[in-house]
Amino acid sequence: MKSGRLRILLTGGGTGGHVYPGLAVAEQLRKLAPESDIRFIGTRRGLEATLVPRAGWPFTAVAASGFRGLGLVARLRFLVNFALGGLESLGLLLRWRPDVVLGTGGYVSAPVIAAARLLCITCAVQEQNAIPGSVNRLVGRWARRAYLGFAGAAKWFPAGVCVATGNPVRGAMATAGQVTTGQATTGTSTRPARDPGSPARHVLVFGGSGGASTLNRAVAEAAKGWDARPGLTMLVQTGPRDHAATAAAVAAAAPSGTLTVVPYIDDMATELARADLVVCRAGAMTLAELHCLGKPAVLVPFPHATDDHQVRNARDCEQAGAAVVLLDAECDGPRLSAVVESLLGDPARLEALGHAARGLGRPQAATVIASDLLALVGHPAGRAQPVLTRG
Repeated sequence: MKSGRLRILLTGGGTGGHVYPGLAVAEQLRKLAPESDIRFIGTRRGLEATLVPRAGWPFTAVAASGFRGLGLVARLRFLVNFALGGLESLGLLLRWRPDVVLGTGGYVSAPVIAAARLLCITCAVQEQNAIPGSVNRLVGRWARRAYLGFAGAAKWFPAGVCVATGNPVRGAMATAGQVTTGQATTGTSTRPARDPGSPARHVLVFGGSGGASTLNRAVAEAAKGWDARPGLTMLVQTGPRDHAATAAAVAAAAPSGTLTVVPYIDDMATELARADLVVCRAGAMTLAELHCLGKPAVLVPFPHATDDHQVRNARDCEQAGAAVVLLDAECDGPRLSAVVESLLGDPARLEALGHAARGLGRPQAATVIASDLLALVGHPAGRAQPVLTRG
């Protein structure tokens, strides 16, 4: 058994989809092993530089940059930053000597886990998508564990290391997903379950923290028709870049205030809990939160995602009966309006989609990952999970 103060290092970033899983696991590590020392490594430019310190965790930045789909100069920069980030990571690891390192994806994971490998430190990765990212495919060969959001991703990792955990969601999101008889729980408050026969419906539209121009344009085009629909309210997150133009277009087309347009949503757990239908991209962490809360969705996958993984994520959900897919190239005002109207007008189908979504939810994923990670280093609070076998 591991004795003394456990040291755990988490690394990953660039986007929220790589940062939030680490934060969710860190929350549970602190609950299971409150004496542990937990730190993060990321970059200065990624969202982790803001989100991790805001959550109260120690944070160190190292050099890292991307290379896929970029030109020669960017690839040379990647090599330089990989070497520099690796040296910076080696220095930190030698000084601090963590017991285990967990990488959640993003380019910064590569130099950190490479350095940990050189020092024979136990490593693990968490892969959110059905098709793993480039970095996790690279460093996954050195991992003792690969925690998978989608079991189908196992074929990209060595045999005997994969655990199908689902994607870890933050505590606030898991709490918002708790359901009691006749009530839906949102944070510390409750709201009565909506009467399926009521015409009142609330739709949430968002495209990630940066927004999605395709969704913003489609909403502006469809706003006039939605403004005339009795009982409908809608909250639209545009991202900062498109906010002013989208808000002006919506205000002109829907003067009654049916649609509320905001640049960013701070409390996404509460807003997801309010929604009867969600229109959004198909990032893995977005889907994990939808499933945790059992929300029916119209998924418009980002068409330029690496290896087209958002389309794969969305199609997997559609095949499970948990969502309707509208491809980005087909998402204009009339088509989005038609899909939304068909779902809002069919309460039984909405309920079926939500039920299927909840069946995909893994609200305990963060706890399962944290417990297995502790088991890897012999901590008494750890509990090893069964690895996937290949038939």
